[in-house]
Amino acid sequence: MKNHLRGNLFLLLFTVGICCVLYPLTLYVIGRGLFPTATSGGLVNEKGEDTKESARGSRLIAQPFTNDEYFWPRPSAASYNATASGGSNLGSNNPKLRDRVAQQLGPMLMYKKGSRSAGNASEPRTPQQDIEEWFAAVPDRAASWASDMSVGPANWAKADLANDKYGLQGEYILQWAKDHPEIIQEWKNANADKTDDPKPEDMVSQFFASFAKVHPKKWPGVVEVKLPDGKTEKKIEPVSSDSAIHANFFDLWLSDPANKDKAADLETVPVDMVTTSGSGLDPDITRRNALSVYQLDRVARKRAASPAEFEKVKKGIADLVVAKSFTPLSGLIGEPLVNVLELNIELDQKFPLPAPAP
Repeated sequence: MKNHLRGNLFLLLFTVGICCVLYPLTLYVIGRGLFPTATSGGLVNEKGEDTKESARGSRLIAQPFTNDEYFWPRPSAASYNATASGGSNLGSNNPKLRDRVAQQLGPMLMYKKGSRSAGNASEPRTPQQDIEEWFAAVPDRAASWASDMSVGPANWAKADLANDKYGLQGEYILQWAKDHPEIIQEWKNANADKTDDPKPEDMVSQFFASFAKVHPKKWPGVVEVKLPDGKTEKKIEPVSSDSAIHANFFDLWLSDPANKDKAADLETVPVDMVTTSGSGLDPDITRRNALSVYQLDRVARKRAASPAEFEKVKKGIADLVVAKSFTPLSGLIGEPLVNVLELNIELDQKFPLPAPAP
């Protein structure tokens, strides 16, 4: 019996020593020796004003850059949260994917320089202006959108949902329903089998039909108003120009045969600018994305001290993008990529933001 216990104890200690000590230690030593960057999490450190180093981010994980003076990463279905890595799992024919991409494209698209749609004026015409004009051409366009689209209207009504309370849009719909009880009755007539009170997204079609009658050619836009005490607050008011019009009506505008020629004049958007990666944490974008007018021109415009310096700064930044590019597996597969974090850090070093005007 003692021999069996001694043997089992020896085997236990031997296994723990190999699996829990020797094996991890060997991997750690090899990793630190051959792959020091990866084993440290790919952290990129920077010295602050106090000369102390702090982590700016990881070159292995994407992080959200949203300011116009920086290159933007790919969209993330995981909100750039490394503990929730994952893709959207939306197929190419899924209405939710189409709506999400259209929401991104509407506010950002541009016409090709020199195209008939852009015109020859000093300030070229934009797709956003044409979308607003098309929207206002039909008084109840918002009502048609709410009744025909399956994803966008409900998402609009649920926007900013937090702490089991609705945000501006939801609360506005609920208040509108109180002031216009006929839309609640209309919903109840169409849903006689339901006993619960309708939520804002349930009444979104009836709401927009009523709103379009009261405010034709208008959209319930989120605006910022100044209060008597000097503070500001957001509220919803009827507007004719709003980024939400560009986002929500771009797909319908694009599908209208009357806009076929304008659609042909749109600048091409790199696919990785509007689609998420499988992990939602891809730290790289294609060089084609970085050099597109949607990224390079925006960044150069913010980094140039004056309009006269724009082309010079743009060329310098483009050269930096090319210098920072790499192709996976030493060029064997794929197209050239660039790491967003590394690019933006070097961008700050070589092309600092100009001092604000006095």
